[in-house]
Amino acid sequence: MIYRALTPSRYYTHATVKSTALAFGEGLRDAWEWQKGDILAIYTLNDIDIPPVVYGALHAGGVVSPANPAYNAEELAFMLSDSGAKSIVTQKALLPVALKAAEIAKLPNDRIILLGEERDPEMRFKHFTSIRKISGTSRYRRRKLDPDRDLAFLAYSSGTTGLPKGVMLSHRNIIADVLMITGSVGKYYSWDKDKFLGVLPMFHLYGK
Repeated sequence: MIYRALTPSRYYTHATVKSTALAFGEGLRDAWEWQKGDILAIYTLNDIDIPPVVYGALHAGGVVSPANPAYNAEELAFMLSDSGAKSIVTQKALLPVALKAAEIAKLPNDRIILLGEERDPEMRFKHFTSIRKISGTSRYRRRKLDPDRDLAFLAYSSGTTGLPKGVMLSHRNIIADVLMITGSVGKYYSWDKDKFLGVLPMFHLYGK
């Protein structure tokens, strides 16, 4: 399977998604001693880099909390504080809002990571591909998780009846969703032959 961005030169194959995700996950553990259950917030428009970032955080035993890119700084800060996020991944275009939110939530600037094509020209913020294992540890094993109890995602509600609330989704919840899709429409296409246009917002439950 090939994941291709609107820019023709940017794409991932199934193999490179996996290798990029593993490198990022090991980098989180090596650079920041990422612990099981630590929250990685993602505040970004749809981007081809989202899958390896998500899978990398899960490989490290983390929990992914996707944020609506339409949030203002105060709304994002609430989510960062309420979830206890240890880091936030964003895009250069959304960096001003992310910076203000991080300041309000008291999240250090060195825990702000970029994804996407645009890099920070002043090198203040690392691109996620720069979060890599540099210690002598040969390899970090994938953390053992309880699929029923350990979370994969902490997705926040829209907040129409009050402040947004974190909805806890376990690994088994996500697997069940995938199996439902496979059982309903999966028989009509082949993952390695057919092409799909992804238009749903990736921060949303339906987009994941």
